[in-house]
Amino acid sequence: MPSVLESISVTVASGECLVGVLANGFIGLVNCIDCVKSRRVTSIDFILTGLAISRIGTLFSLIAINLVGFFGLERNSIGNLVYLEIIWSLSNHSSAWFGSCLSIFYFLKIATFSHPAFLWLKWRISKVVLRMLMGCWLISLFIIPAMAGRIAKIKIVSIDQGNQTVTQNNRGFKTLMFSTLILSSTGGLVPFALSLSSCFLLVLSLWRHTQHMHLKVMGSRDPSTEAHVRAMKAIVSFLFLFLLYHLGIIIAIFNMSVLHSKLVAMFSLIAMNLYPMTHPIILILSHSKLRQASLSVLGKLTDCPVLYPLRRDL
Repeated sequence: MPSVLESISVTVASGECLVGVLANGFIGLVNCIDCVKSRRVTSIDFILTGLAISRIGTLFSLIAINLVGFFGLERNSIGNLVYLEIIWSLSNHSSAWFGSCLSIFYFLKIATFSHPAFLWLKWRISKVVLRMLMGCWLISLFIIPAMAGRIAKIKIVSIDQGNQTVTQNNRGFKTLMFSTLILSSTGGLVPFALSLSSCFLLVLSLWRHTQHMHLKVMGSRDPSTEAHVRAMKAIVSFLFLFLLYHLGIIIAIFNMSVLHSKLVAMFSLIAMNLYPMTHPIILILSHSKLRQASLSVLGKLTDCPVLYPLRRDL
């Protein structure tokens, strides 16, 4: 029988999943409608749509894996868990690379440098994004099967032995857990480094831009400065949530192999869900098209006759 804290954790994690699916689904739907109307697919629409789809896959696979473990169904569902872990790994790597491509897109579109290499990349931004994503899939082909197989082995050993002391003293098992942690972190290391570099170069570009403009009034900003600040907010939030997400992965693997605590498992899930749930909300608020679409939807919901009694009570 789940404890009160465990039940609350399941409720919070499920709520995060629902909000994340709605936010990511909204981004994907708005971009798809815009592409149908304009009959063309821009780079930013492609990145945002791919990011939304991959995060929906991440949320569904995460909640499915953890709920199966929470209700004690691992012994009869190892085969299904392996498939769920492959789906999670694929969506996880895709989300990381789409997020990195978004950071690079912001950098190439907004930053102002006169270096020939930067100008060459800026003129070929669509090809750069496509090649990065192809590189993502090639890397994933090597990492995903190995990581899913190692996680499955950890689950099988944990279930078959069922003894925490035996598991902890097994040197081969500890090596397996350590290699799994390395593999799970490797998939996000390169996208994180690229996003961090983009953020640093944007800060440098903003500093050079403000020095060039010689602003006389403190707090006054031209459109280029505003664009720099908005892009840096989006990238910094991505980096922070991405780190939190991988911290949750480390806690989950350590708990799965050593602690075997349902409460710790749900806590790690809550931490991991913050990334695919919160970042799309930040993107909706910072992207003009998405922000206008969200305001339009909220306006229509406010005018809905069903909500009249609720608004009158408020």
